[in-house]
Amino acid sequence: MFRAGRVSRMLQHGMPEGFKGVFKINIVGSTGSGKTAFMKRILGDLFKPQSDVVRRSNTENKVDSTHTWFRVGSAKSQDHESTTTLSLNTAGILLVRTLFNSIEFHGPNEVENLMQRDDIEEIYKLNFFDNAGQERFDFMPDITMRGSDAVIIIVDGTNMGSVGKVNYFLELIRDEESQKNEENTIPIIILLNKADLLEHGCYIGLDSIKHMISARADLHETSMVTGEGVDDSIRTLVSHLYEKSHSN
Repeated sequence: MFRAGRVSRMLQHGMPEGFKGVFKINIVGSTGSGKTAFMKRILGDLFKPQSDVVRRSNTENKVDSTHTWFRVGSAKSQDHESTTTLSLNTAGILLVRTLFNSIEFHGPNEVENLMQRDDIEEIYKLNFFDNAGQERFDFMPDITMRGSDAVIIIVDGTNMGSVGKVNYFLELIRDEESQKNEENTIPIIILLNKADLLEHGCYIGLDSIKHMISARADLHETSMVTGEGVDDSIRTLVSHLYEKSHSN
């Protein structure tokens, strides 16, 4: 909790009381699964993609398609626009949990303003890594996985090819843990995305993939269009970071 009388002392240390540390959050998934949309959903204007381009998606209804082929809100398959990340997006953000258990995101330049508040319980500095999902960038998650404090795997819930890639990312996580000689130390949050397309009959649902997923992973059904499940996934992340900050 912040005290106004402690502002000068906090400034000397560079971070306010209640600061729990710096954490690297790695976001991985197949192309078109919703990784960048997730960043935009939770961070809003704080997230400024460095390498997004607009991708024109052609009509497609194959089970192994690389992206959803429905325009949201329409029962007909047709062209739609989405973005694809070229290489990597990063964002350094302050995550705040208040005494009322609400979650807020703030830019790094807002530290001094946060110090004036008396309703803050915890602050985490999060470095997000939003990896490109195309096959030609498959080497990127292997690199960015190093030093990860938590991994969010975003899966296109309309695409079995995207589901099938989950085990590849889980293997990368296990490799990183083995390098540290520590098992089960990296929290894994899996988001089965595009739940808003359930009404169109192309969303597979969690029950269809649970047998394929590591038992230690936290599973959430999400929609970056409606926001369904996103807040819950962030609270799961915060709970893991809290445990990490108190175990060190």
